[in-house]
Amino acid sequence: MYKIISLLFIFIFSTSILFGQRHRKEITPEMRAKFEAQKISYITQQLDISPEQAQVFWPLYNDMKKKKDAFHEEFRQLMRQLRRGAEKLNEKELATISDRIAELKVEKAIMQRTYHYEFKKVLSAKQIVGFHVADKDFQGMLLRRIKGEGGRHKQRN
Repeated sequence: MYKIISLLFIFIFSTSILFGQRHRKEITPEMRAKFEAQKISYITQQLDISPEQAQVFWPLYNDMKKKKDAFHEEFRQLMRQLRRGAEKLNEKELATISDRIAELKVEKAIMQRTYHYEFKKVLSAKQIVGFHVADKDFQGMLLRRIKGEGGRHKQRN
């Protein structure tokens, strides 16, 4: 009887894991590129960026995004390292990781400030503020699309 219950439990547990994995949406590089193109279109439209502004702004933005992604990747790696074995690390190793996390946050803030001033050379203050709002709005729309909720902001292809 115990074996039957154990086997039944294992079967139910494994099928629920497989079922959950089957419905998990993976973001492919193609999807990422499509989202990025949609983001550029959305933000350009929301800010009413002129072609001249776009020629200067988007390369700046892309450069900032690469640097921001590098910060996020290093941060994720440090957090992964902590989650997988913080208890195995000594105090000095933990302090090094902790210090690096703090440094990354400061470096990211400095980088964002630097790009803010670069954006001011190209965009008006109204456009810069609009950029932050439009960027956040697009992220929300994207998350809803990925989750399948879509809502009233769902874009059609």
